[in-house]
Amino acid sequence: MLFEILIYPGIVFMTVMGLFYYGILRKLTARMQNRIGPSWFQPFYDIIKLMGKEDIDPEQAKPGFTLWPIIALVCVFVTGLVIPVAGIVALPGSADLLIVIYFLTFSSIALYMSGLSSANPYSVIGSIRGIIQMIAYEFPFVVAILIPAIYLQTLSPGFINAYQITGGPFAYMFPFAAVALLVSIIAEAEIPPFHIPRAHQEIVSGYATEYSGPRLALIELTHFVKLFVMVSLFLAFYLGGSLDFFTFTTRTLAVLFLVIVSGVVMARMRIQGTLKVLWLFGFIALIDFVRVMML
Repeated sequence: MLFEILIYPGIVFMTVMGLFYYGILRKLTARMQNRIGPSWFQPFYDIIKLMGKEDIDPEQAKPGFTLWPIIALVCVFVTGLVIPVAGIVALPGSADLLIVIYFLTFSSIALYMSGLSSANPYSVIGSIRGIIQMIAYEFPFVVAILIPAIYLQTLSPGFINAYQITGGPFAYMFPFAAVALLVSIIAEAEIPPFHIPRAHQEIVSGYATEYSGPRLALIELTHFVKLFVMVSLFLAFYLGGSLDFFTFTTRTLAVLFLVIVSGVVMARMRIQGTLKVLWLFGFIALIDFVRVMML
C-alpha cells in the first residue's frame, strides 16, 4: 500500500510537470527568438502522438534497442523520487545522495547505449559525443552536490533541503559550486550550448535517429522528466529548498528561465570547448570544496 501511495503518484506528477516545464521552455525560447512557437502543452500532444505511431525495428539494430530507453526513463523516475519536491521525499533513506548520483549517471549511459544499439552511424556518433560530454559534466556535478552533504555531514537530500529553510540558501555560502551545478545541469539536460549529442544540423537526431513511435516517446519523455528533476535538484541543494508547492514552483521556474536564456543566447559549442568549459567550472567548484573541508 505504501509503495502504491508514494511511487505511482510521484511518477505521474513528475511526468506531468516534466511535460509542462518543457512546454514552457519551448514557448519562451520561441518568443525570445521572435517566433510564435508551439503552445505550452505541445509536449503532451507529442507524446500522445508518438505512442500511436508505428514502432519500426531497424534491420541492423542490436539487442537492447528496446530495453535501453526503458531503463533510461526508469532511472530518471527513481532519481526524482529521492529529491525533495515541495518538501516531500518519496523514498527516504540515509544513502539517497548516492542514489541520485548513480541513477542520473546511469540514465545518461542508457540513452547513449540506445544509440549504440541502433547501429546507425549518426546514432553512434551522437552516443560517443554524449559519453565524452558526460566525462566533462560529471566532475562539476558531483563536486557541487557533495559540498552541502559534507557541510551538513549527511547523505539525505531531504535533510539538506530542510536545513536551508532556516539556515538560508547554500548558493550564498558556496556560490562557485552553485554556478558549477547550474552549468552541469544544462549540460546533462542537453540544452544549448551543450546539445552536442543531438546536434540536428550535423547528425540528424544523434542517438535517437533510428527511433520512432513509442520508443522515441520514451526517449523524449526521459528528457522532459530529467529537466524537471534536475531543476528540482538545484532548488533542493542550493536555492533554499521548499516546504510548499507554491515556493517550489516559483523557484524552479526561475531556474528554468536561466536554462532557457542559456539556450537562446549561446550557440552550440564544439566538443573540445565543452570539455574545457565544464572542467573549468569543476575546478572553480573545488574552491568551495576546499573551503567546506576546512570548516
